[in-house]
Amino acid sequence: MRIQKVNENTIRIFISFAELADRDITMADLFQRSQRSEQLFWELISQAREEVEFNLDQPFWIQATASSNEEFVITVIKQEDTTEVITKEKESKRPSRSKVMEWVYAFADIEDVLAVVKRIPDFSRVRSSLFEFDGEYYLVVSHLGTGKKKQVAEALFDEYGELVDVAKLFLEEHGRVILKERALQTLKTHFKF
Repeated sequence: MRIQKVNENTIRIFISFAELADRDITMADLFQRSQRSEQLFWELISQAREEVEFNLDQPFWIQATASSNEEFVITVIKQEDTTEVITKEKESKRPSRSKVMEWVYAFADIEDVLAVVKRIPDFSRVRSSLFEFDGEYYLVVSHLGTGKKKQVAEALFDEYGELVDVAKLFLEEHGRVILKERALQTLKTHFKF
């Protein structure tokens, strides 16, 4: 089992199917919120508090998925206080130069990109481009929004891909453009997700 801290509000817990079997927990237990699965969850949160200093001190939501690596992935995201988000938005009428406006995520294969497209919530305003470089796929996204939608989108991008420090300009010059604009929307329409 391993715990990954994605950011201050999000962690990802990876637990193998073998570890679940050792604890006598089935997939049905996990999806039906059995007493054993709840006990396991709180043990994992306690371990996350110790290992990565993640305190679950506010409302949260959980996303649980079975991955292709014979493991179960539990993503825990703390909900932001909505009054705090509204205050932040009012205080910052225009973004400062230090804020990141564009993110680049690397994916091992196109199936991982499609998995994100299938599960991501409304992204009609998200600007996105898709590139291929050196056998990997790079999704450039901007305008993810704010609050919970942004956190969900970031968690999904982090679950299937990896945030990388690569400039879009580099990908335009050295990579192969697959979808120059509206990549997420085009993939969702084309694959009918």
